[in-house]
Amino acid sequence: MIAALGLVLVAGTALATPATSGANAAGVLSASVPAAAVPAAAVPTVAANPAVDQPGCRALPAPARSALRADQATETFGVDGTSVTVGIISGSFGTSGQAAVDADEAAGLLPGAGNPCGRTQPVRVLIEGSDDDEGRAMAQAVHSVAPGASVVFASGGGGDAGVATAIDALVGAGATVIVDDVQADDERPYQRGAAGAAIQRAVDAGVLYVTAASNYGVSGAAGYPSAGYPIGGWSTAAYRAGPCAADVAALYAPESVDCLDFDPGAAVDPELEFTLPAHGAMAASLNWAEPVGAVTTQLDYVLRTAGTLNRVPAGDPTIPRIKAGVFSTADTVVTQGVSIVRHLPAPAAAPPVSIILTGIPGESAILHQDRFESTGPDVVGSTLFGHQSDPAALAVAAVDSGTLTLETFSTLGPATTFFGAGITGPVMVPGPAVAGADDLPVSTTVLTGNGIFKGTSAAAPTVAAVAALARELAPDATPADLRAALTEGARTDGVQTPWNAAIPASRYWGAGLVDAAATLELLAPTPAPTPTPGPTASPEPAAPAADSGLPSRAAAELPATGASSDGAVTVAVTALLLGAGLVALRRRRA
Repeated sequence: MIAALGLVLVAGTALATPATSGANAAGVLSASVPAAAVPAAAVPTVAANPAVDQPGCRALPAPARSALRADQATETFGVDGTSVTVGIISGSFGTSGQAAVDADEAAGLLPGAGNPCGRTQPVRVLIEGSDDDEGRAMAQAVHSVAPGASVVFASGGGGDAGVATAIDALVGAGATVIVDDVQADDERPYQRGAAGAAIQRAVDAGVLYVTAASNYGVSGAAGYPSAGYPIGGWSTAAYRAGPCAADVAALYAPESVDCLDFDPGAAVDPELEFTLPAHGAMAASLNWAEPVGAVTTQLDYVLRTAGTLNRVPAGDPTIPRIKAGVFSTADTVVTQGVSIVRHLPAPAAAPPVSIILTGIPGESAILHQDRFESTGPDVVGSTLFGHQSDPAALAVAAVDSGTLTLETFSTLGPATTFFGAGITGPVMVPGPAVAGADDLPVSTTVLTGNGIFKGTSAAAPTVAAVAALARELAPDATPADLRAALTEGARTDGVQTPWNAAIPASRYWGAGLVDAAATLELLAPTPAPTPTPGPTASPEPAAPAADSGLPSRAAAELPATGASSDGAVTVAVTALLLGAGLVALRRRRA
């Protein structure tokens, strides 16, 4: 996201074109097909089926449908998202021009007047932004899974407050499912901000809120001890004081300071070490759990690089966050150390502390982190924060739609929220709740123009689209009902993870890959039970019609079923109630 918007797009560097081309594991061509290059006449005009569009309606394949078993859900339950409005928050939708939007409609990638499948309701844009139209790519992802859903868009520019404004606008426009892929620069770990509060308002109003977990995951490189482990983040439940390295302490003399001890055991380790490739660099933030505007602990970030100590103090002493980084100008692999220094004799508080590394476009990530295993109160590799970690949101990880393998860049948890509107005590989110599908073909007039949409920005709208299918089937389902069905119906069979077996699944994909067919099965109205026939009655003459109060034929037939007139009425009333469309979650069959 451009700096003018004050946003960091969750898509990040994951939008790079894959190094390989041709068919992926699912047999779907990953070659780029410009939608504008497909003349409208080449796409057959057919009447839209109430549930599924006819073959040939789309100029590009829709691999998320099969990866999430949305095709099975559509076939079984006859749903396509009709009557449901999905709201999208991203950078922009149509800054490439109306001609690009029209081409997407003509190619069957978006609903609108030129859509050959009869999906003529165009995307409504409430608030436009100025970026690479990632919102249009997200809309294409939604339309590929739930083509009957209406789509409305609002840009999330303007920081945390701007995201909140977009959420409120979409709720006001009638969205009952909202999905975003933005993160404002002024969102903080440990604290619910304006966006999180708006998410809670939306959920309270009956909206399911879906968010891209972000793409800050980093794996230890092959050949290093941390290979197969998530690195790029470190956190502890409370500041653990220890002595600083002698030269770090001398940097502050004569002031009294101590340093965070990165060793949870009996030993003392005042530095967290990172190994970088030649000219590697990552942004970093040091965060601690104190409320914005009520900070009592003063911390510094000190980077040791090439024998030099670089001190980075807080830019604003009222904000518990320091922006820094790790970087190398060397032509070889280097190791750098980070110290977290606490000033004394200020109040010696011991708040939770975290370091979060995030990728820089065009720069190489770290290769190794000396602390790569979570131990005791210390967690390694968590980079989930902001409204993505809000307990009211459904955060989504990314699984490649072709290989069904979790993307290594997909952010892991856990994250804890301590402060903010409606937060009365610490609330821990283990990680993304579910995973969606990425590696999706899109028109080349969005994003970087490569025709492939990767990242949790791509995965999140596929989950929102499944939620739209579920909302059509069960319109009275609450956000809690939908969330329960999505998580209980999710699957891990056939889905691969790149992480070491010691890393719990709750940290990286929660319940697993969303399964639309299983989700809708859980939400389907419970069918009325078939009455069990009673014993055969003895062939005695039927009672006179006047004695039963029923028509003579019914009175004559009652003995043949072994039922009384009262029993018949009871069964009829019971069947009426059970068949009245009452929504009940049912456990998925094994």
